[in-house]
Amino acid sequence: MPPGWPGTRESPGPFDSPAVAIARRRKAVEQLLGGRVSRHALNLALLLTGRGGFGILPAVGAEYDAMVRESRGIVAATVTTPTPLSARELKAVRTRAEQLAGTHVELDAQTDPSLVGGLTVKIGDRLIDASVRGRLERLRGRLVQGTS
Repeated sequence: MPPGWPGTRESPGPFDSPAVAIARRRKAVEQLLGGRVSRHALNLALLLTGRGGFGILPAVGAEYDAMVRESRGIVAATVTTPTPLSARELKAVRTRAEQLAGTHVELDAQTDPSLVGGLTVKIGDRLIDASVRGRLERLRGRLVQGTS
């Protein structure tokens, strides 16, 4: 859930709280989203608010995005590196990911300093680990197997 998003399943926010009257919750949602989203999106938010499910909106949005990508033949991919990549490096990773996926790729870049060096690329449910951390973990696994 995005930072600052009101509530979770474990801790409902004001839009799902049974302590707040449904009419007040609906009015707050209309004030928050009215004019900023389509009428269909607002109706969905109001429906979920009335049923205590407003907190699942981020998951609904993510699933909708995935369905749009699928309909357009686009695969989501994530590249993770210890430091941010330059535009040229991102383009090279995207090109290679598209070759591996055989289709267009929507690339999300993330950083994780614990990788030490190298990168990981996740394309759909496939993970390509070319990180120093991954190599060290594989080496450790082989050493442990060899000593058992």
